Amino acid sequence: MRASIYDCRVLTLITALCLGCGGGSDSANVETVPVQGTVTLDGKPLEGATVTFVPVNEGQGLPATGTTDEEGRFTLTAMGGGKRGAPGAGTLPGEYYVGVVKDIVEGDEAEDSPPEGQFPEASDQPTPEPKTTHVVPTKYNDPKSSGIKVTVKEGDNDIKIELKSD
Repeated sequence: MRASIYDCRVLTLITALCLGCGGGSDSANVETVPVQGTVTLDGKPLEGATVTFVPVNEGQGLPATGTTDEEGRFTLTAMGGGKRGAPGAGTLPGEYYVGVVKDIVEGDEAEDSPPEGQFPEASDQPTPEPKTTHVVPTKYNDPKSSGIKVTVKEGDNDIKIELKSD
């Protein structure tokens, strides 16, 4: 499955927002707590979705992301360097907004490429825009406006995110 243009833009935005979220040189030694969970859409596990946690209060917490498996399970990895950037490292305790994105892009340029070593034929026709299907309703894509807010506590965290189609 290919990442959509929208997924790339969302992840770029989140990464840009996170660059200012670190701290001083001590921030790489921050002890995170494990965070895992399950995402369902209309009661069914959602595979291949990107889950993003963004602190409610800037500077209090670490943005984190994870991808759901075939059972809708995800494990968060905090964004940044050091221990907190290790896969599955979780994030800091606190309040978080949550966003969930899953799109399918059809007609992606890479899918329509000619075989290796051949050049595409010239055409006067404009290249059609890829068709994007939003598997997860777009209202859930932006963590700050998704309406989903969770609390990460000390110790292990198992967070259930239940989404509904429009």
